[in-house]
Amino acid sequence: MPPKKNTAKKRAAGGIAERFSGPLGSPVRNGEEVLPTVSAEPELPAETHSLWCLICRDGADGDVVLYQCDTCPRVMCSRCINVPAGHLDTVRRINVIFLCLSCHSERTRRNPAPYFGFYSANLPEKGGHPVLPDFLQLIGNFETASCSLLASTPLAIIHFIIGASDEVITPVPILSRYLEHFYPNGGYTYLEVVTRGSLNLSDILGPLDAFSRFFSNHSEQDSGWLFAGKIKGKFIAMSVSQVLSTVFAPYVSLLKAANIVFLVCGSVVEYEDSFVELKQAILDLNVASAIVFPATRFQPLVATNFLLAMAELVMVEQLDLQKSFPTLLSLSNRLGQHTDVIVMTTVDDAVNGTQLSVTTFARAHLQTKPWGISVPAQCPLCGSTTSWSEKVGVTASNETYRVKAPAQAAVINYVYTCTYVECSKCQGKSPHRFDIAKPPGGLVGAAKSKNSGWFQSPSTIFPPPPPVHSSPISPTSSITKAKRSSESVEMTQSTRKRARN
Repeated sequence: MPPKKNTAKKRAAGGIAERFSGPLGSPVRNGEEVLPTVSAEPELPAETHSLWCLICRDGADGDVVLYQCDTCPRVMCSRCINVPAGHLDTVRRINVIFLCLSCHSERTRRNPAPYFGFYSANLPEKGGHPVLPDFLQLIGNFETASCSLLASTPLAIIHFIIGASDEVITPVPILSRYLEHFYPNGGYTYLEVVTRGSLNLSDILGPLDAFSRFFSNHSEQDSGWLFAGKIKGKFIAMSVSQVLSTVFAPYVSLLKAANIVFLVCGSVVEYEDSFVELKQAILDLNVASAIVFPATRFQPLVATNFLLAMAELVMVEQLDLQKSFPTLLSLSNRLGQHTDVIVMTTVDDAVNGTQLSVTTFARAHLQTKPWGISVPAQCPLCGSTTSWSEKVGVTASNETYRVKAPAQAAVINYVYTCTYVECSKCQGKSPHRFDIAKPPGGLVGAAKSKNSGWFQSPSTIFPPPPPVHSSPISPTSSITKAKRSSESVEMTQSTRKRARN
């Protein structure tokens, strides 16, 4: 393809509210019964290319041109590939095909081959021949992942807000200002939907390919219900299913397969009923993924670095969220001091249909938070702080040793002892001691540093798979089992008699 020139208030999201049984803005429980739905998602334009070079991430100005790949939305600039001066007119011919470095790398992953870039009439696998006499020389190195698309498709960030836009302070407007830079010629839309009614977003947004949505609200700390506005000056809260069905129902067809981030306090996952409703709502919305921060008094601004990294990798470079998640965590140790992160992604199962895979990540530190479990800040007996001894690791073979290096796989628990000399002396006891057992899961390799990292718990599936029923037990086996049980009791009693003697 011929090249083109382009120019490039209350901080915690939680609190106390009166619980209200009716849905948001209406006495009807199901929002779909009162709110109109929008038309189906519009079709995308036939062709859209990025404005940013795959190699250097820069745009084009002056005499710099962008060469558009004929098989994907990526582009490469004339500063990063050295087209011989005598062949500049040749590569600009209409019948010349350009293959970007990313597409070439994908095609030659198993069988390396020289990169020529420009081919006559067709791709190399379809008989196209290189138009340059020698391989295409690259200048510089990748500054992004080779599979990055760099804002090649229109993007919308939709921020759903319950009540006034200043009731929960979030970093979402900061993300919007950051993302605007990547769409100088349009194609990016940021909307704040303050939920007091419904909008026809299809008329506002036009043809878009990628959606990320943020939902900011307070959650009621005694139930996990979500705030739903005020009645007579007092905040009211309603169940998670009531609020989400009312807020999202008009936009389900338009916003499906989006990434959604919930900027609410952790009570929404602390209470089982609310967490189940949240997972079911995510499943019903058919979103690609959802992220929740379970801190009791979650401060959305603490997640700024995490969300900025997510904006760059997932929204701009359009990388897969699950694959890029370890990188997001590695840039977010400060976030881990404040909250864990729960990621929910939809998975298709041939037997059970669409399900949610739910995974929790917790910051881990060698001394203060092994395996993501916090060490108490204070000794409960003497009140001393920072008094815990260097932890002692216990291995599966009951061996113990002082820990001065990252946790080893053989360790099954750590033992801590209070080092305050007067601890428990007045009670005639030994200093306070406790241990932390290793839970199921493991450290995320890509997110580890020398002394800290992120611990990933095993994923769970929602809804849980049905229980597997065991085969009926025959009368004979039941009798045998009862006999063995009786023998076991007799042996135990006999053993106790011997112990007394």
